[in-house]
Amino acid sequence: MKTIITSAFIAGALLFSVPACQSKKATKVTPGLTETKPETSSRCGDSVTYIAQVKAIIDNNCALSCHSARSHYAGIDLSTYEMVKAEAQKPRFMGSLNHIGVYSPMPKKSPKLSDSTLLVLSCWIENGYK
Repeated sequence: MKTIITSAFIAGALLFSVPACQSKKATKVTPGLTETKPETSSRCGDSVTYIAQVKAIIDNNCALSCHSARSHYAGIDLSTYEMVKAEAQKPRFMGSLNHIGVYSPMPKKSPKLSDSTLLVLSCWIENGYK
């Protein structure tokens, strides 16, 4: 009789502990990985480069008009990679392009750049200004 009660007790304890173990395993995070990634990470990849995509965007919307080596409106010259990178490291760069309230919306007197164009610029920044 004592063996039956002991066996029932052990079986009951195992029954309640198994779901708890499974639950813990389901929420366990692998070391070195994060549970969620920033929104742009999943869409960026690492193929966005200054030469392949960013230069044309900057030239067509910024550098060939207001922010060239000759005109450098507001003291901003976007005619070289180094100068674009230096500006892109400042919050106002994407803030202005995204038309965020505290920043002067860019391009001036033009509509906001398309979401896909802004994503290319964000990816370039996120991927280390390659």
